[in-house]
Amino acid sequence: MISVERVARHFGLKPDTVRRKIKTGAIDAVRIGQNFRLAWPDVWACEEGPMPKRARITRYQDDLLSKKDIAAALSVSVRTVERWIENGMPTRNVFGAVRCNPHDVTDWLKLQGIDLPGEWWT
Repeated sequence: MISVERVARHFGLKPDTVRRKIKTGAIDAVRIGQNFRLAWPDVWACEEGPMPKRARITRYQDDLLSKKDIAAALSVSVRTVERWIENGMPTRNVFGAVRCNPHDVTDWLKLQGIDLPGEWWT
């Protein structure tokens, strides 16, 4: 079980936003004392994208990146990232916000012939 703060970091949201989503029923959570706890499958259910399967579970626990995060990390414009998304770069939309898994971005960019260092997003 993971904390609201960890889920907020994963989605790139504020903890209060996650708490509001829990209270409205947009995210399933369990209340333990004063705190909410969430399971990864419930977190991933909020993301518009495929549910992670066995070998990929740990890679989908990494924090998602916004278009701005990707642009800054790769020294390109946000418009370039938007073009990549238009051309098929995988996204995991969260409550209307476009987010990307860094591993999916790396895999897709390598398929496009763009070489990247190991974990460029950290």
